[in-house]
Amino acid sequence: MQLKVSYEDQRDDITVVRVDGEAQGDVLLFDSAPELRQMLVQLAEEGRLLMVVDLSAVTDIDASGLRVLVGGLKRVHFKGGSLSLVVTGERVRAVLTKSGLTRVFRLHDTVPSAVGKLLEDYADESIEQRRAALEERARERLARESAGAATRVVVSDGFTREHLTESISLVTVEVELDVYSAPSLREALVDLLEQGRFFLVVDLTAVESIDSTGLGVLVGALKRVHVHAGALALVVASDRVRKQFWITGLTKVFPIFGAVHPAVEFLGREDLRAHA
Repeated sequence: MQLKVSYEDQRDDITVVRVDGEAQGDVLLFDSAPELRQMLVQLAEEGRLLMVVDLSAVTDIDASGLRVLVGGLKRVHFKGGSLSLVVTGERVRAVLTKSGLTRVFRLHDTVPSAVGKLLEDYADESIEQRRAALEERARERLARESAGAATRVVVSDGFTREHLTESISLVTVEVELDVYSAPSLREALVDLLEQGRFFLVVDLTAVESIDSTGLGVLVGALKRVHVHAGALALVVASDRVRKQFWITGLTKVFPIFGAVHPAVEFLGREDLRAHA
């Protein structure tokens, strides 16, 4: 079903993005998610960085929809903004909870409550001050991103590695993780370990499936970082991939997050404990 995406500007620089279907009560999967992605990108580029995405008409959501929402959140956060969700459907809320994204997104039952929370967060700032603060945070994030870009290395097609902080590194996987691609992941992880980088985030957001070889590479890396008092966290968006970790019992040994930022925060705490 084709989504209908629209937006309206609220007061104080807050924009509400609404997602509707062709009929009330329809099951809305994100088969046409590019329309929402395009809208979020456009608004962020126009400087509308305080957003509420109204999903109250959405009764279901799939992995591609989750990726669009996470991508929108990353984009506004990178520019110093904030993005909240309005969710009323039990199925949608369950999917967000199961994927760990309730730890990343602020969820509200109504648009007024979401807008009110944003107003409360920025109550002490005038619109001009708020814009200045957002621009300053954007400059800070851009500086950090530019510094990280200097360390970003393409290991092979679909795999990159980069240093996020002095001790934390990120490996991003953009292909399915199977017997053919897993050696490239092993190469990226081994290279970081040989550099003495023992706090690692493996971003599997784009991964829809992972086989036993891919799981084996991750388990091997986890054992190696533990030997050096390090830690390894995973970022997973796909329900199917999460289920594979759950079935194999690996959710008990891997910390799994819905986005990179909370994974990095977790490793930062682990790093402090290791030094203590």
